[in-house]
Amino acid sequence: MTGAAAAVMLSCSAFLLVPGRDASLARLGDPSAIGGSTASRFSRQQRRLGLLGTGGVLLVVWTGGGGRLVLIVIASVATLAVVRKVVGLWRLRHTRQQHRRAAISLCDSLAAELRGGLPALSAVTRSCHDSSDLAPVLSAARLGADIPAALRTCATAPGADGLRAVAAAWEVAASSGAALAGVLEQLAVSLRSDEDARAEVAATLGPPRATAKMLAGLPLAGIAMGESMGADPVSFLLGTSWGLGCLSAGLVLALLGVWWVELLASSAER
Repeated sequence: MTGAAAAVMLSCSAFLLVPGRDASLARLGDPSAIGGSTASRFSRQQRRLGLLGTGGVLLVVWTGGGGRLVLIVIASVATLAVVRKVVGLWRLRHTRQQHRRAAISLCDSLAAELRGGLPALSAVTRSCHDSSDLAPVLSAARLGADIPAALRTCATAPGADGLRAVAAAWEVAASSGAALAGVLEQLAVSLRSDEDARAEVAATLGPPRATAKMLAGLPLAGIAMGESMGADPVSFLLGTSWGLGCLSAGLVLALLGVWWVELLASSAER
């Protein structure tokens, strides 16, 4: 492998596997992957990763390193890129669960405060006081601003769609004089029902997720079995260019399989 070929290969792998924006999260509805400071910071980190990998290969070529070292750098960049995607999906799943629970908790708390006789703005202030995700709603309540608009702003977060229903209930109650507490109680029941349905979907998706992780780790068992039989696969994988290429490709493909299963499962859990 020539130095120019190595540099071109790493540059392509770095910038194809590590894009400026995580498209998978954007497809799954994560607003942080679409715009704003979080997306910019994430994009900068990915560009640094790509530039680091490119610099690593160029350094190897400049110092006269062989093809094995180039393969190691390429495999490391690709592995880090896939791992970041998998971890991003796991974080998105956890964030969605937190926001859905926060919406249910807000409905329960608001209904209880209104049943207790508090004015609507005071009830919102007490209900949103301990939630950083509802900070825009708390600020709107304290300043006498538009509460439904603040709720819809918070509803853009992944998993917080229930806040749009809270905003609609608030507007209907304000315009018609209907009792907001009863509507919020029914809304909480509906959101819990949806959450139970998602829990059933997650339980159904548990076996495919476990299977993907098991298949990703199965080659390790094969390597251990080969070592116990005296075949010495470790020396082949780490001591030869062909073996290192097989190891790198297998590692990246195994992680890509886990990421693909997580992507499909996350789409079904929305």
